[in-house]
Amino acid sequence: MADECYSSPLDIPSSTVLITGGSSGIGLGLARCFVQMNATVIITGRREQQLIEAANELNRLGKKNVIYHVNDVDNINERRALYKWIVDEYPQTNVLINNAGIQQAVSVATSDKFAEDSSWEEQEKTIRINLSAPMHLSYLFIQHFRQMNVTTAIVNVSSGLAFVPLASISIYSATKAALHSFTMSLRYQTMKEMKNIQVYEIIPPAVQTNLGGGQSFGEPLDEYCRATFASLLQGQHEIVYKISETMRKLISREQVAELFMKMNDDLMATIQDPPIC
Repeated sequence: MADECYSSPLDIPSSTVLITGGSSGIGLGLARCFVQMNATVIITGRREQQLIEAANELNRLGKKNVIYHVNDVDNINERRALYKWIVDEYPQTNVLINNAGIQQAVSVATSDKFAEDSSWEEQEKTIRINLSAPMHLSYLFIQHFRQMNVTTAIVNVSSGLAFVPLASISIYSATKAALHSFTMSLRYQTMKEMKNIQVYEIIPPAVQTNLGGGQSFGEPLDEYCRATFASLLQGQHEIVYKISETMRKLISREQVAELFMKMNDDLMATIQDPPIC
């Protein structure tokens, strides 16, 4: 399943695409690609002004009006409300991209702070946004997609860190590993039982985005998004790029352990803030 492609990839110009976390980073970069191929694009996020600015930029690129909607996927009721809004107002939506995500560094050296509810709440938020939200939204939208007479898609954005974690962002890495597992299972089920639903996984390396407060290292955002979009057009089940492809294809526990130690030792030796995938 990992290296396979769907025989009939998505018809992008006729698609309506919902992108969570679509006002910045990879979400916005992918939105640019969809807009330039004349898809109808809906972006969501928590910050209205940022959504307005992103929609204005996207509207200068394409022929179709980009829609924005304020929504916080951290909240289970807002996820339900987002699904209802889409079904009621934009029932032609046939592509869901679960892109919204956050990361925070976690150190066991300060683990005593987790005795305070507020400190753990911040970490649990990472789990809700990175894992609970894409799982929940996937299950919600499957109910709508299975009734449509066109090809539909669920696209989950995980990370190269799903395969080789960074210790300093252990919870983030763990959520992406779990999302990878969930996406594989979802793809298997839909291929057997709901053939009009395609399931993709985008597996980024470190990319220059504002995730985790912003980073100047990693792959250039536009270059990465163009390459990822090209793979999506080809129907690739799992979409990797450079180092994330190396991470995904490690075949032994020894190789994983070796790369894990090198990544984490290099990180500790060179920078204060961890690279984010």
